[in-house]
Amino acid sequence: MGRFALEAVDLGKCYRLYGHPVGRILEAVSRGRRKRHREHWALRDVNLKLARGATLGVVGANGAGKSTLLRILTGVTTPSTGVCRIEGKVGSLLELGAGFHSSFSGRDNARMNASILGLNRSEIEARLPAIEAFAEIGEFFDRPVRTYSSGMAMRLAFSVASALEPDVLLVDEVFAVGDLHFQRKCVERIFELKRRGTTIVFCSHSLYDVRQLCDEAIWLRDGRVVEHADAVTVTNDYAAFERSLDRIDVEKVLAEVPRAAGEGERPRIADARIYRAGTEEEVDRIAPGDGIEVRVWYRNPDPARTPIHVAVGFYRNDSTLCCADSTEFARLLVPGRAGCVIHRVPRVALLSGTFHVFAILFDERAVHRYDQLICRRPLVVLNRGKDVGLFLQDHSWEVRPGEEGPAAAAAEAGARARR
Repeated sequence: MGRFALEAVDLGKCYRLYGHPVGRILEAVSRGRRKRHREHWALRDVNLKLARGATLGVVGANGAGKSTLLRILTGVTTPSTGVCRIEGKVGSLLELGAGFHSSFSGRDNARMNASILGLNRSEIEARLPAIEAFAEIGEFFDRPVRTYSSGMAMRLAFSVASALEPDVLLVDEVFAVGDLHFQRKCVERIFELKRRGTTIVFCSHSLYDVRQLCDEAIWLRDGRVVEHADAVTVTNDYAAFERSLDRIDVEKVLAEVPRAAGEGERPRIADARIYRAGTEEEVDRIAPGDGIEVRVWYRNPDPARTPIHVAVGFYRNDSTLCCADSTEFARLLVPGRAGCVIHRVPRVALLSGTFHVFAILFDERAVHRYDQLICRRPLVVLNRGKDVGLFLQDHSWEVRPGEEGPAAAAAEAGARARR
């Protein structure tokens, strides 16, 4: 393996799913001639090479195969296809507290779990004081685990698992351990192991944690690797593409345009499209800070009787209305029987996400909707920075060392007045 601490080649895991427990027996009796199961591939064709001392993040939706991958790497389950090789001592923080005996004390459980994780007796006794100090559960360390709260059991489990000081550490969503003080200790311990050169595989739904901790990342979807690149690129791409709504969902969010009886010919939107600012290039992928134009073509059979306004808005893939603008805000009526209204955005402030851009025709009071249209191509914003949130706000920083706030100044003035 050379410089690689971890290598996986064509890794896959297939589970047999039976419609009824009896099906497993009938299949066994028939020696497999009568198939009673269907196959579910939780993981398929995964290829990885992780250098020594590197930190790999694993992201994906529930059921994407993240936990299955970690279980294979840690040896809890065997792969159905492919091979996995890891050099050095392996530690895992997968299911904290698994294997604790409720009748044993915390100290005895620490000894037992440390032994399972590969420490010999002398190493265990040498590290017990550090495990006890890190767990911060006081006298409960020598009491049965059944008397622990769930938070105390998790503290003890993390303390034991992280005390192994492994060459390769596999971590699955453990930063929610205990209170805020202990969570910070857990994060500091992980970073300490990283500074020592420990190779880390970190699985989490927190894209922020993955960006801050990991050098590179993989995005799993339906058991396959969709993308493997640096952590910032992968997490931003995952945020942009995952869980997007389809067109019918957006149309439900906007609601149907009310139709008045005997309405007759009314103003309509002929088309709406997104272009790169100042060009004729139609776009559906941009970066924060790029300029765009949303062009809305309209027809108005009787502009004298039905003056109109045009509105343009952006819905994020989770149905959040991000922003919307209207010619009514600018006190600008749209003239003529037909034409094009251009909504210019010099610098798009939106961060990673999939956004559905829509246009609406309103009456002169911007209350009654004549028509609406969703741009046929969603706008995907791909951020390449570590910024988080919905949009990138213009800002600057200033630090004033030693300056006290208004409350402190008021308290000092009150103290002087009392004297």
